[in-house]
This record gives sequence, C-alpha cells and structure tokens, in this order.
Amino acid sequence: MRQPITALMRTPAEVHDLALSWARADLPFFAAGACHVLAFAFLERYPQAGFRPRFIRPAPGFRGAHVYVTDGQLAFDAQGFVPEAELLRLHMLALRSMQPGWQGEVQEISVPLAEFCAGQQHRPPWAYPGDVWARAQQYLNLFPDPATVAGDSQTPPDRLA
Repeated sequence: MRQPITALMRTPAEVHDLALSWARADLPFFAAGACHVLAFAFLERYPQAGFRPRFIRPAPGFRGAHVYVTDGQLAFDAQGFVPEAELLRLHMLALRSMQPGWQGEVQEISVPLAEFCAGQQHRPPWAYPGDVWARAQQYLNLFPDPATVAGDSQTPPDRLA
C-alpha cells in the first residue's frame, strides 16, 4: 500500500541539513528529496522500456514537487509501480490535506538530468554527500523489471484539478 507523500516529505531540519536528509531510509529519501535522481536512474537502467520522466510542478506558493517515470499508463517512483492516474490522484489528495487548495500540473521532462536540476532548483547528483547514483541503482534492485509489471489503460490529465 502506498504511503501518502506527506508522510515521506523532509522535515524542516532535513531540508536545511543535507547530511540529515541523506541519512534517511531509502524510501523517504527517494520519495521526497531525490525522486528526480531515482527517476533518471530508472531510465538509465531500462532505456528500452518506453518510460519517460514527468514532473509534478506545484502552483506557486505550494509544496509537493515530484518526479516519476511513466509509459503513459504505468508510473514508477520510490514506492514502486502504480497506474499513473492513481499516483496523481493520491499525490493531489495528500497534498490538499496538508495545503488546502493545492494545485499543480504535470510536465514532461525533455532535458537531461543536469539541465532539469539547474532549471528547477533540484540538487544535481554530484551535490549529495555520498554516491546518490549508486544508492539509486541499488534501490532499484528491490523492484521488478518494468516489462513484468502490468499497467492499466487510464491516461492521466496534464493538470491536477
């Protein structure tokens, strides 16, 4: 069962202390704080799986950015595989419980990881205190190959209403 993203978000202390954030367990670390690294590590491991990265971009004034990968039906993030529409629905519900009126949109990411990080103020892999790429690759070992996982046929919206 998926945990709400609000249960995995960094605390204010973790936001301000990179070492403290790094010391978190893998699930919260890759769910909130290094989701973009995990998404691009997934794409490197499974380049022929047909997945592409997407960015949940909160409206100005809201928290809750998230990067995941999808084939248009099935999504993958730190909590594993789930229909993309379900990932988006749960993300929105959790964030609205913490931030009433939460709004956001889903954007395709069409640039390399370093360019995405620079443009979106996300920490690039080399700015973590340890080898975040190796940590992401190790974490991916916990999940099945995407070719063995069945998605559903829903197409998600490009705006979270």
